[in-house]
Amino acid sequence: MTHAEIKEIEDARASMAWSSESYDGRTHYADILKALTPAFLILLAATGLLLALV
Repeated sequence: MTHAEIKEIEDARASMAWSSESYDGRTHYADILKALTPAFLILLAATGLLLALV
């Protein structure tokens, strides 16, 4: 493997870990809630099914 190939791989790895988006200083609670809603619904359905068996 040549030096150029190694540098290309290292640059690709560094660019994957680096986010070009900056932190805007706000907490996005609505986005977090939207992301967690399906998990909450799945847990609610599983709880309902388990309680139906009792």
